[in-house]
Amino acid sequence: MMQRNFMIWLVALIALLGAGAASAGMQLDIEKELRLLRDGKAQKHIGLARYRFAVFTFEDPDGTGLGNAVASILSHNLLMNSKVSSVGVLRYVGDLSKASDDRQLRYFDKVEPLIESQGVQVAIWGTIRRRGDRVRIDSFTQLSPSVMDTAFSFSFQMPPAMGAGRLVHRIGPDRMLTQRLELPADQAANLASIAADLDRLRAAPKDSSPFAGQLPLGSIYYLKQRQGEWVQVGMQSGKGGWLRTKGFCTGSCAPLLSVSTFASELMAYDDRSSIPSSSTSLAPDALAFIDQLMAVEVLNGVPDQYAEQEALYRLNPWCPGKDDVTGSKHAPPPGGAAICNLRAIIRVVAFSRKTAWQFQEGQPTENVVRSVVDELATVSMSDPRHVPTLKNLATLFSFLGDTERAKLAGRLAMDAVSADQAPAYDAPPPADQRPQSSKP
Repeated sequence: MMQRNFMIWLVALIALLGAGAASAGMQLDIEKELRLLRDGKAQKHIGLARYRFAVFTFEDPDGTGLGNAVASILSHNLLMNSKVSSVGVLRYVGDLSKASDDRQLRYFDKVEPLIESQGVQVAIWGTIRRRGDRVRIDSFTQLSPSVMDTAFSFSFQMPPAMGAGRLVHRIGPDRMLTQRLELPADQAANLASIAADLDRLRAAPKDSSPFAGQLPLGSIYYLKQRQGEWVQVGMQSGKGGWLRTKGFCTGSCAPLLSVSTFASELMAYDDRSSIPSSSTSLAPDALAFIDQLMAVEVLNGVPDQYAEQEALYRLNPWCPGKDDVTGSKHAPPPGGAAICNLRAIIRVVAFSRKTAWQFQEGQPTENVVRSVVDELATVSMSDPRHVPTLKNLATLFSFLGDTERAKLAGRLAMDAVSADQAPAYDAPPPADQRPQSSKP
């Protein structure tokens, strides 16, 4: 009978996941998973979920006791309020600050291999520190190379009159400080009680209902049905319950949810080009990432004489001009060279449309390209390993007939790729010859 019940549960779960509308979570012991990975025995969890998130216990060097609490709140919000369907949330539990077995792996050394082995597109991790009578929570988002290639990389085709080369861009950064939140110590302490309640299943969808169980460690739990601000959770054991989807993180806790909402909305962009919403609680890296997406979408819209101006309006505040009075022209902006690289591309696109929109009328093409090259060269000084910028320099130097510098930029781009142990970025050409961007 037990085997029959297990098979019924397994068939139901496979059907749910296969339908592309699954939302499932799993709490995992970090040390156990690392041992399995080291021994070559790791298995892919919630393998049929299309969008896969990992949330790691935050590093807690000052012993606030909130590392697991913050991660639990974020993973709960990811699963309960996802912006996309077919979601798998892997919640890694454990002390990532201490050494791991004989390999002496530290915090981030543990994050990287687990993300890769599980095919995770988005990971959330962070650090919690005491600052006098306050607690600071730094939350980071990391995007996998695969999702960067498919969702956040673009190409821009130059017209034949400008050499018909292809300029490339990758939204950046792929690893970003998403939020820096400071709370009074007493308010931060409340996060522990909020998180503890999120792991407890209730017998009915109401706060006064008795507890019916605890979310399991090492087993999949999945969302069966929603009822108002509650969702029914099913488990392999057959003992399910209800969890609250809204109103579980209010007051001083509420800003924290911007981190998980941003991570979820990044995948919504991949799914249907829905741009993440800006929030005053997001850090500059995240806001710069959003503005790049907005600039690309503006450029991809119906071309008119204001499109480039609107796109540049988004980017200019992040990328100071060469005459910036602060003297910070060699300091990398949020996201490194990415945002300035996009601004330079937009200048080329704007000029290529000058016949239709009378941009920079009468200015020789070569002068415009030289100006863009000067801008990209300055950008590369602040971020010398940004591959798209180097590749674009190689393309534009070739147009100018400067073969030696084109070869040098190309070689530096290859070296940067090798240093990062990542495949070279080559976006496909757009469908037509009109200057535009295209997702691979």
